[in-house]
Amino acid sequence: MFSVGMAFGQGERTKYLDSLLNKLVKYDNVYINDTNSLVSAYTFSQMVKKDFSLLVTGSAENTQVGKYAALSVDKNEQSFSFSPINYIINGNDASKPFKHVLAINANGKLNNDGFFDFSDRKKLQIGGSWTSLWYSRYSFPKNKVKYRQIYGLVKDNILNNVEGTDDLEKLVNNERNVGDYKNLYHQEVEKYEDALYKNYWTRKVLAWTKLDIGYSEDKLKIVDSINVQNSVMEPINKNIKGAYFSLSGNIFYGLKNGFSFYLNAQLAYSRKTSLSEIFSTVDWNKVMYGGGTNNTVYYDMGEQSVYIADLTKFEKKYKRDVSVQLLCFVPLGQQNLIGLDLSYQNKQFITPGTKTFTSNKNIYSVGIMFPLRDKDGKITINIEPFWKSTSFDNYDSGLDESFWGVKFGVPLNQIF
Repeated sequence: MFSVGMAFGQGERTKYLDSLLNKLVKYDNVYINDTNSLVSAYTFSQMVKKDFSLLVTGSAENTQVGKYAALSVDKNEQSFSFSPINYIINGNDASKPFKHVLAINANGKLNNDGFFDFSDRKKLQIGGSWTSLWYSRYSFPKNKVKYRQIYGLVKDNILNNVEGTDDLEKLVNNERNVGDYKNLYHQEVEKYEDALYKNYWTRKVLAWTKLDIGYSEDKLKIVDSINVQNSVMEPINKNIKGAYFSLSGNIFYGLKNGFSFYLNAQLAYSRKTSLSEIFSTVDWNKVMYGGGTNNTVYYDMGEQSVYIADLTKFEKKYKRDVSVQLLCFVPLGQQNLIGLDLSYQNKQFITPGTKTFTSNKNIYSVGIMFPLRDKDGKITINIEPFWKSTSFDNYDSGLDESFWGVKFGVPLNQIF
């Protein structure tokens, strides 16, 4: 009698799990039929999430979308940015597509006097961002076979590998979360669909926007050109604080052969002054006058990087920046890529010596990207030698110049 009772109980519990998995199998089959998709909704959502992570970070090792770090060095400044924290909305819900990411971001610029030297001029920003993926379209040949039997085979495999009576007992008694079996089913389906269809995809298109809002600081030292004698003993520290805002639109288009392009357009506002876009300082010897010498004897206290400005006309106003960037990769033979990076920026600032006029800084940049691969053939980083040209509008003292530099970690990569 005891053994019969146990067999009956085992069968009832197996039916309970079988019913749960059958619902998941039915949902996936209906989704494939109704949407003419190649893979299940969960697999597609996870695929888009992983591909988007590659676009943003350039690294397949990141488990979260949006974590990244980048560095750019040229003759005048060091620019850096990183995003250490993010949260994927509905990231664990298999029934909803991947779409929104919230993140904490930081970026800044430093004088290039010493590598990451924070003692002189520095501009820093920290805030939050909201990234929204509005469009994701993946193409495949319509004549490719769809292996719908995957779902039933995964279900059978789970049933055959359940740990035993205790595991089923916990499920019926609600001691084991039903979601454990759902996740296991979806993850197994994803694994097999990825393996079967990874070479089927021929084109991938993603379009998204990113909104950034946060706090910024622009710290600099100034010698007052109207009152040089007083400020020469101690250059005046100025810290321009305020909020910043930026909104960008982005689109990526990629083909299986390696050809791809990325287009970005951005509008931003931040609090600026007449010195906000003038990053080259002058060397100034801080001095201290000897006591009782009628200011005829002084001691050299060392060289500092400072600006010389009329502080009576040193205003703070919110000004806009606009920028456009195009990145394009072209395949060269097997497993080889070369990229082109074109960008233009127009940055506003208060015209030096005035309180109300606006000047513009124009920056043109052209770079050649060389993707480097690891021993497994995966792209790990892009090294980009670039040429940059800077010019000014409505600022007579602004000097046009051009120079070469190098960048690391361009946010674009091959996702096939």
